[in-house]
Amino acid sequence: MRSRQTGTSVSCLTVVGLLALSAGMSVSGQDTKRSEKKASLPRVEKDLPYADGGDQRMLDLYLPDKKGFTTVVFTFGGGWHSGSRKSVAPIGEKLQSLGYGCALLSHRLAPKNKFPAQAEDVAAAFAWVKKNIQAKGGDPKRVVLLGHSSGAHLSLLIATDPKYLAEHKLSPADIAGVVGLSAPVDLEPRPDKKGFGDALMAGKGADVFSRDGALMKRASPIQHVDKGLPPTLLVVGEKDFPMLVGDVRTFAEKARRAGREVTTFVGKGCDHMGVVRSLLSDRSAIREQVLAFLMKLDDKAK
Repeated sequence: MRSRQTGTSVSCLTVVGLLALSAGMSVSGQDTKRSEKKASLPRVEKDLPYADGGDQRMLDLYLPDKKGFTTVVFTFGGGWHSGSRKSVAPIGEKLQSLGYGCALLSHRLAPKNKFPAQAEDVAAAFAWVKKNIQAKGGDPKRVVLLGHSSGAHLSLLIATDPKYLAEHKLSPADIAGVVGLSAPVDLEPRPDKKGFGDALMAGKGADVFSRDGALMKRASPIQHVDKGLPPTLLVVGEKDFPMLVGDVRTFAEKARRAGREVTTFVGKGCDHMGVVRSLLSDRSAIREQVLAFLMKLDDKAK
């Protein structure tokens, strides 16, 4: 019964949760715009195609008023089948106001497009930013991946499985760092039926993977952790999906055994959607963790 309830929660997240996220961000975004209106935010370049295929393969680029900045490539959460870059515009605005570039990307969605289309798109968007950000004033050596929920899964997957970036003559070594917010790092269904993959199987969440357990295993970032992993921050909410905390810690331990740098953080009182909303809060411990991670990457690059 518990597995069925969890599966329903994961499925509902992709519809109700995303709408709630958009609504919550809109309020916070308006506050951000009001507080920063006098500062006259620098430019935004919208609807830039990073690959052929229309709106689902475009990104919006938020550029700060300085040179040599770090750029964050952000992927929204929507269960691989809903959402777009437009739903998370306040994140681009917030990071821009803090002196970071931010590329908000859209990607192809299920059911029309099955996995690995989504991972291929995140890789293509990263490659586009890597190639073009210097002309916009950014540092091409400081391009970071950041995502929430399914977007965190995709970000971590291209940071661990080199085949996606290899299509663009890049590798995980070209990623300055990766941040996963409420990241499903292990999609493989488990014998005890208590894994995130089981929750997906209990609803429609697994449809994007054709309900294929072997494919879900191959699509799991935890299966590809090795010494090539970029510096990583994994954040989970205290009230998040219950299996995520354990999965993230297992991922981090596997990475450490490979000699890689991983930081984990559990956001007190936060549920799944609260984790990403925390990026917009000036008093958020989660946002402070993310900013500290980005500043540490900047210090290393100097």
